[in-house]
Amino acid sequence: MANFPIRMELLAAHVVDDDRRALWDRNSQWWTNEYIPRADSDYQDVILPILKDVLQGQEKVIDIGGGEGRVSRYLIEENDCEAVCVDFSVSQLCAAHAKGQGPSFVQANVGSLPFRDGAFDGAVACLVLEHVLELTEALDEANRVLRAEGKFVLVLNHPVIQTPDSGFIHDHVADPPTKYWRISEYLIETSYFEEVEKGIFLPYEHRSLSKYINSLVDAGFTIQRLYEPSHSDSFIAKNPEFSSIRSIPRLLIIICTS
Repeated sequence: MANFPIRMELLAAHVVDDDRRALWDRNSQWWTNEYIPRADSDYQDVILPILKDVLQGQEKVIDIGGGEGRVSRYLIEENDCEAVCVDFSVSQLCAAHAKGQGPSFVQANVGSLPFRDGAFDGAVACLVLEHVLELTEALDEANRVLRAEGKFVLVLNHPVIQTPDSGFIHDHVADPPTKYWRISEYLIETSYFEEVEKGIFLPYEHRSLSKYINSLVDAGFTIQRLYEPSHSDSFIAKNPEFSSIRSIPRLLIIICTS
């Protein structure tokens, strides 16, 4: 995880919606052509099976902040449902449309969804709300567009490991040498940019687990299950250096009903 001076954190806090949209549009080609095709064992082995299971039987699903639509396409194929992929990035939606038929695509902000109350049976926000400022508005809208007792799945990079200035440490001084994950100032909410690849910066909003839980409750959701899955076997097989921190979760998955 990259370390940035304070001015980068302050800048991130003042990047408005139009600027964030421009940033995602600027990075869209990298995201679609380079990041998405990479084999992510945790995504394939952990996230997608949980989404399939929880949203089974939900006939109309909204994919909030769905980017180029890979979650929507997966749910259509696996669950035989109707899916609407919503994102505020024109470039991401164009990339989604270019992949062919499947979901419906709508450009909109997560905090202002252009759908009637109770329009959907299920909703998912997969690895998106840690990138947006309007958490409260996004959760209020997700609850509004769901029918009574509709399913909502929130998937996040775990707030603990996403804490700014935290990261994987290989301590060569210790005897014997050890590897661990260093946690920085977890309880401080922070806006910042992370350089996920050379020259590619993404905005992040660090919030505590309690912030997400309380915001879901305040939005009217009932929390059914919370998962903090460890890395999958195939991820560890490909990345054996992470075996010593396998008990530290990479993901946070929260299952709710409206």
